[in-house]
Formats: sequence, C-alpha cells, structure tokens
Amino acid sequence: MSGARLTAVDARMFWLSRRLPSDQFLLYAFDGGVDGPAVARGLLARAETVADLCVRIRETPAALDYPYWVPRSPTPDLVRSDDTADWQGCLDRVAASTADRVDATVSPWRLHLFPAVTGVPGASGLAAVAVLQVAHALADGGSASMLARALFAADPPVPAPPPGAPSAPVAAALGVLGLPARVVRTARRARDAAAADRDRREATASGRLPAPPIGRTPTVLSRPARGAVAVRCVVFPADVLTGGSVSVTVAALTAISVALADHLTAVGAEVPADLGAEVTVAIPPASRTVPARNAFHNAGVDLHPDVGDLARRADAIAASLHDRRRRFEHPAFGLGDRATEAVPAAVIRRDVARADLDARPTTVGGHTVVSSVRRGPADLVLGGHPVLMTAGFPALSPAVGLTHGVHGIGDTVTLSVTTSVGVVDPDAYATRLRHAVERVVESRQ
Repeated sequence: MSGARLTAVDARMFWLSRRLPSDQFLLYAFDGGVDGPAVARGLLARAETVADLCVRIRETPAALDYPYWVPRSPTPDLVRSDDTADWQGCLDRVAASTADRVDATVSPWRLHLFPAVTGVPGASGLAAVAVLQVAHALADGGSASMLARALFAADPPVPAPPPGAPSAPVAAALGVLGLPARVVRTARRARDAAAADRDRREATASGRLPAPPIGRTPTVLSRPARGAVAVRCVVFPADVLTGGSVSVTVAALTAISVALADHLTAVGAEVPADLGAEVTVAIPPASRTVPARNAFHNAGVDLHPDVGDLARRADAIAASLHDRRRRFEHPAFGLGDRATEAVPAAVIRRDVARADLDARPTTVGGHTVVSSVRRGPADLVLGGHPVLMTAGFPALSPAVGLTHGVHGIGDTVTLSVTTSVGVVDPDAYATRLRHAVERVVESRQ
C-alpha cells in the first residue's frame, strides 16, 4: 500500500476516469465450476486481508490538496455473480461492463464471477471465470496483477492495514498551509526538469540518445468506439511465442503488425509506412522518482510493415522497443515527474477538466495500444480449481479504436482484442490475429 495521499499522477488518472473510461479488467479462468455464493463469500473474506482492497478515495474539499485513500470494508455488492454459461457470452458480459465504471470514491474495485462456463480454452469441462475490475488510480497493470494474485493465491497474504488519513477539514487545512512550499518546490523542480530536458535534447542531437518517436498518420482505426464494445481472446501455449531470439512481447507485436496490415488492406485502407503501436513500458523501481501507483510510460514503437521477412521484422521491432526504453532511462523523465508532483492539486484538476477529448488528432502516437504483462506462475486457485489462463483488455480512447492485451500465466499466453463493432469486425480480426501468430511461428523455422 502506498501513502494515503494520491500522487499527482494517480490523481490525474482518477479525475480523467470521470471523463474517459480507463478501468482495467483482469480475467482469470479456472478449470472447474464452482459454488457461486460460497466462492463469493470466500473472496470477500480474502479481500479483507488485502490493504489495497480495503480503501476508497476521499476528495479534499475544493481540491485544496490531492485526494486521499481512506479505509472501507469490502461489502457483498463488490462481487457480482453472473449465470452466463458460455465463453463468448462471458466475454460479451465483460465488454458490456466496460461502460459501467467503478466509482473509486465508493470502491476502486469490483469482481465479476461466472461460476460455470462452457467452452473456455483449455478447460476439461466446466470452468469458473473471475474478472477483477480495477480503477486505474488504484493500480497499473503490474500492480493490479499482484492484487489479483493476492485474491486467488492458494495461501492467504499476511494481513496489512490500510494507511490512516487526516479528516477532510484537516486535509484541506494542510493543503492550504502547504501551498507556499509547494509553489516553491514547483518552481525549483521545474528549473531542474528544464535543465535535464536541455541535456536530453543535446544527447538526442549528438546521437547519444535515441530520437523520440514522431507523430504517426491516423488510420481508420484512429477513432472512437462506435456501437457495442467487443472483446475476443486468442489463447496459445507460451512456447509458441517464446521461441527464437525475441521476447513474447516482441513476438506478439510482430503478429499484431501482420494482423493490422491485413485488416487495413481488407477494408481498402492504406497501410501507413509509419504503422506503430503505443506499448506500455513499466518504470523500473530503481528509476522511479515519485511513489505513484501508475509507474509506466507509453512508448511509440515502430511496427515496420515494409519489412517482409517476419524474422527480420521482429528484430526491427525489438530494436525500436529497445530504443524507446533507452530514451526513458534519461533523467529528464524522472525529473519531469517530480516537477509534476509539486504542482497544486487544483491546477491538475483544472487541466483535466479543460482537456479537449473530442478533438480529432492530426497525428497519433500509435495505431493501437498494446499492454503486455506477465502474471506469474500458474499457482492460483478458485474453489480448489487451478488457473487455466488470464487476459486483459486495454481501454479504448477517442483516437484508438482497437487495443491489444498480451498476458501470460504459467505456460499459457493470451492475445486479447478490444474494439467496437462499428470500427472493426471482432471475429474477423481475431481470426487474422491467430493466422498472424502462425505466420510469425513459421518465420522462425
């Protein structure tokens, strides 16, 4: 559990979530049906031992300071049992739930439980599916996966109490009293960040640091959702994507590059030479300058559709991802985060409220978003049944109408697709993605 007061990064996530859906949905499937009410009671009892599942957000009056995490006890309404009985129906229910955001001032999470589902990939018969819905202000992808692990681990975690927080009036008074010092810190840190930015520009000009990605040409995918949201999952043995010299993430990005190009061609759209993806890249703990729960960057990675040989394309994508990570290692990024952390809360909230989220961009950071998270060994259980697979569904945005998840647990990797039926035919695209993985595998043989 981080400190009681939200950081500027996490508060921005919270305020922005009121305008733009950003909840995370972490799906886990287990090999066997369960008794829904009994399992729900057990999950609630487990949640009571996990500090981050025993909090809610309390805003400070008039944004005189950043919001605080305050204690709350898990209640039965946080576990929603659903009798949907088939796999695609389960995914459809998850897709529909993306419109029903959690209210983090009440609870930053809820869990959707599907006790008996047929057709789950890899299941020996009936399967249970649990989907943890988490507000982004509470956790990024890696931290949310750890929350799920605490819920489903065979052995319960060591209980930890949530942090205490001052009352709302005291928090407001502390914010007012601390404002002069915060203004001074903002100026000082902004000066340090500006000096680091000058060094970054010089390092880029001299070739010591990779150049930043340039804005990319929008495509028919660079638009908001139209019609019902749809999600699909393509499940593979992990060794399908782990062969060769590239990582699972790079192998998945290579397959995504093929599927994107095939889709654009099929709908009569041009495949841009600058085809790219925004990939979430975790900030290593040693490089973090603020204790934000959301510790990641968005990296614009080149997908190199002009490289026909897929093994060579994978190497080129790996080089692009490496360059983006190298650039993020420059101190300017961390100093910029520290400068933001000193900004008064009211300024951040005002900027979020005034942001024009409906403007059509002239360039985009990527033509899709890709979130890749390894969720650890397959030692999770629900109702005594072992975990089969896991998946995640990055949120859509006004400029991104198709997103991908790459999530592994044990010896299984799932590529997920999130889109809307007015932007992409989800079944046709999932088929293209599966075929693209097969082509990537063939290129390594």
